[in-house]
Amino acid sequence: MIGASLLLISVLQQAPKAYVDPSYAPPADEGVQFHAALEVGALALSSGTGANGLDGFGVAFPRLGVKGGDEFEFELGAPLRFRLLDQEPLQQEQDYGRLRRQDWDERSDYAQLVRELRIGRDDGRFQFRAGGFATYTLGAGWLVNRYHNRLSPDYHPAGGNFTAYLGPTRVELFASDVLATRLFAGEVRLDLGRVLSSNEAAFDRYLLSLNVAHDFGKGGGTTPPLSAASVGLQVGAVKSEKVRLWVQAAAGARAETLIESVPEYGAALGLVVAGKPKETVEIVGRLEGRRQGGRFRFGLFGAGYELSRFSGVGLSEVPLSEEVLPATFSGYGEVSATVSPLADEDLELTASASGEYFVSTGRVDADAVLQAHLPGGKTMVELRAILTDLMAMPRYSVGLEVSHRFLPAVYGIAMAGTEHFPQAEGRLRNGFTAGLGVGVDFER
Repeated sequence: MIGASLLLISVLQQAPKAYVDPSYAPPADEGVQFHAALEVGALALSSGTGANGLDGFGVAFPRLGVKGGDEFEFELGAPLRFRLLDQEPLQQEQDYGRLRRQDWDERSDYAQLVRELRIGRDDGRFQFRAGGFATYTLGAGWLVNRYHNRLSPDYHPAGGNFTAYLGPTRVELFASDVLATRLFAGEVRLDLGRVLSSNEAAFDRYLLSLNVAHDFGKGGGTTPPLSAASVGLQVGAVKSEKVRLWVQAAAGARAETLIESVPEYGAALGLVVAGKPKETVEIVGRLEGRRQGGRFRFGLFGAGYELSRFSGVGLSEVPLSEEVLPATFSGYGEVSATVSPLADEDLELTASASGEYFVSTGRVDADAVLQAHLPGGKTMVELRAILTDLMAMPRYSVGLEVSHRFLPAVYGIAMAGTEHFPQAEGRLRNGFTAGLGVGVDFER
């Protein structure tokens, strides 16, 4: 998709954020900013049906946005893909004129007009976000972890996320698609230190959380419903300006019973370490041992879930909701790094990677995401790779986008990647996409 960012980077799996005092009102930035952009280009994209030929499109991507300090941000726009070359002529008859029909053939697709909506500050008492979510994690990620709601090329929903601090309680709600009955999840997290003690040294150190998630499976294709729940405890063992160390444990289970003889629960124990070795560098690491199996595993709603809901691994296997793993131990690791520039000439980097190894089966799942503004500030590189079951029935979802600013208001874009198209019979068809484009923008 020319001009559409392949990912919305956020550094996930950090040490738990501190409690927000309800009486605290952080100062807001003054002023309102407007910005507009138009990107045009050419795109090659697999048809995803029939012989799966490579179709050609002209793309126009207009955007218009407004930002009101740190409290409000809103952007509208959508990539419009016009079919110019059709390897399967019957497909063209199904388009809206030459506008690609699959981009606008269900109610959820119209939500792609909302590129981003944010109300409230990151460090405020409440915040609401809507739009695309490329690496969303709920709480510690025991159920919803690094989730990407726009991974399918024919499904373009807008998700919503609401976070609020109510006394010693933090509440977070998430919907992957605000216009369809799809994935809904929530977490209630209680700061036990604030409830049981008046000593400030105990605040933000003992966090008890309850997570629930349910996918109705009706949107972007129909798939079997899936529910899960977990309870977790996080203890801050070390908290200083340079290093934070958390010990965490969790138990989880499938919320519905599909086959009583199949175990559907798991337990996990691990560490999260966050540090700042330099003023401009922050690194977060997570290591966790897990006991799980049957139809439950931690991170059920993960990076590749929008494909796994059709085929747990590979392209034509059972959906994730019906996939059964033997009871096994697994090891999960994750690392993220942020490099903040001190000047325009410095490197700006946000990157994270995760992986899980299942002992008894040898299965390996991995996910990596990168966004880098190269020194000089003119070139940006974005990469996302989601790798599922590398050792047996592998599935690779990889996307790369590079943009370079030639003039203050003119930039070029190049992108390439793999795609997977859900089919009516419930399997996936793999494909490819690549494109080139040019954009102009301004801000005032």
